[in-house]
Amino acid sequence: MQHRQRMNQWLTAALLIAGLPANAKAATVDGHVETGALYDSNLNVAELNQASGKSDQALLLGAGAEASGHPLTNLTLTGTYDFTSRDYAANDAFDQTIQLASVDLSYDINSVTVGASHHYSHATLASEPFLDYNRTSVYLGKLLDDDVYVMASLLSKRKSFDKNNARDAHTRGVSLDNYFFFQQRQTLFVLGVEGNQQDANSDAYDYLMLAGRARFKHHFKVSGHQNTFQAGVRYEARDYDKPVSSVDQPMLPLAGPAPSSTRSDRIIIADIRWAVGLTDWLTTEAKVERSDYQSTLDSADYAKTVASLTLRADF
Repeated sequence: MQHRQRMNQWLTAALLIAGLPANAKAATVDGHVETGALYDSNLNVAELNQASGKSDQALLLGAGAEASGHPLTNLTLTGTYDFTSRDYAANDAFDQTIQLASVDLSYDINSVTVGASHHYSHATLASEPFLDYNRTSVYLGKLLDDDVYVMASLLSKRKSFDKNNARDAHTRGVSLDNYFFFQQRQTLFVLGVEGNQQDANSDAYDYLMLAGRARFKHHFKVSGHQNTFQAGVRYEARDYDKPVSSVDQPMLPLAGPAPSSTRSDRIIIADIRWAVGLTDWLTTEAKVERSDYQSTLDSADYAKTVASLTLRADF
């Protein structure tokens, strides 16, 4: 509760600063609401690395706001808040809500951007507090020419579980992302790499992680309506320091005997999205995501497909 109160106070201050009169800092304020339906072929809680083997449908609800302004020349301050929920039809144990707040401060020097950001999220599971997550980064971006942008980041992450302190962890990492623009910036291709080291309360959850990601995004019009097509893939390799002990098994009651070998996970997540602008402010999006979790821990070895259709109004 104290974490949420501090973050709400911080975000409120950031939004007030960013939302000062336009003649002071050319501030903008935007918001959105959305709803939709989702099908999940294998209900799971990602942070617990386990799946139930059950499928279900869920009602999706969401809302958010963003305020951005320029306190000083070349200095940009942005604050955001988002709320999302999943309400499953037959499996209330997997109902989720996530509140996400963020603050970003950046300074532009010619073609170089220096910045720092902080993201805080609070998640509930089955209407009970589940996870508090903090992510802080400092970054350096460089526009190499009109069509290539490179950004390097130093990352610090903290996870705090409400009922599973063994998994509480601090993670340090680095990332490098490359953005390639084509066709007057109507087409974007992103390549990124990331490396993390997680130090958890229990040694069983300490690991080294290397990840690579790619995303294609293209804007185009059909019959006067704006369309956006996206396709992305992420590959992640995690090598744990120790096997998961019987004491530190995840909360879901699906875990078998503890493995005797060091745990190793390989994760591939791919998605396709198509968004169509029905009006200037109303957009519908269809999304299909396929996840393949391969692990030497049997309970963390599974695959799933998630399909969703949403309707979003921006204002």
